[in-house]
Amino acid sequence: MMQLTGDEIEQMMAEVRQTHADLAERAAEVDALTATATSKDRVLSATVDARGVLTDLKITGQSWRELAPKELSSKIVAIVAQAQQEVQERGRALLADGAPDGLDPMAGMPSADEMTSMMQGLVAQFGEVRHDR
Repeated sequence: MMQLTGDEIEQMMAEVRQTHADLAERAAEVDALTATATSKDRVLSATVDARGVLTDLKITGQSWRELAPKELSSKIVAIVAQAQQEVQERGRALLADGAPDGLDPMAGMPSADEMTSMMQGLVAQFGEVRHDR
């Protein structure tokens, strides 16, 4: 059995404390992330937080009034998905920067395509509920 000296134990503990501090800092950086996407025509912009939750939706001008409800909702879904993808990529980059080699910190998280599909499903459900009234 290998015996460690007091200095070796203290050095290992210092490394553990530093790793913990680094991870806490990285987690705070990820939690603070937001992303905003704007439609090509600049009529719509959507902001999401680090978890991809919509925190702000801006609709400017009057041209959106000319869109059919389904077209407007599709445009909203598209810019929300774009913002979600951006925040996910930025979060992945931040986490990967401090992760051990070969570890994918975003493994198991939904992809941008999966998020878009989920949003489109919600829009479709919303449309069905509105028509049922």
